[in-house]
Amino acid sequence: MPTERKVQQVADLVDRINRAEVAIAASFSSESVSNQTALRQVMSNSSIEVKVIKNTLLKRAAAEAGKPIYGELADGPTAIAFAYDEPITAMKVLVTYLETLQDTNFVIRNGIYGNQVVDASYIQTLASLPSKEELLALIARNLIGKISEFASLLTATQRDFMGLLEARASQLELTGGIAAEDLVAEADVVGEDLVTEEESE
Repeated sequence: MPTERKVQQVADLVDRINRAEVAIAASFSSESVSNQTALRQVMSNSSIEVKVIKNTLLKRAAAEAGKPIYGELADGPTAIAFAYDEPITAMKVLVTYLETLQDTNFVIRNGIYGNQVVDASYIQTLASLPSKEELLALIARNLIGKISEFASLLTATQRDFMGLLEARASQLELTGGIAAEDLVAEADVVGEDLVTEEESE
């Protein structure tokens, strides 16, 4: 019969499995206690929980959570990093940190993402993608650039149009024609004459 402690451990795992956006399993055979502690601390600063889990408990929790696929992460000594928000960012944080370690036995094996088992190479690839914040910053920069470009285009178009009007007016004056302002004035006079004739009738 399971002890009360194991029952609580399974319940905690069920809760983590149900909340996780991504879970990354890593081997850590013969890893030093200091490295394990450092990994937990660094991941905790990024809201990522790292748990060393017995395979039997993991399989039991996976079954109780209704997500037996998590049981596939159980393979030898297993440490699992659970992230509950921004899965790509979590992958990036974990992969980047492990790359900084000079002497470590931590090796990413696989993980659960999008309710599917993904291998280490897939996790590495996703970790190389821009994070949500980086993508938003990139979109914002591009948007500002496009707005500035559009504003410059409008200014240039308006300037070119005014230049054409001025050139046309100069051409009319040089050829003894009627400037645009004179045409408008003459049109106003003709309009007034027509109104006067109608009233006199």
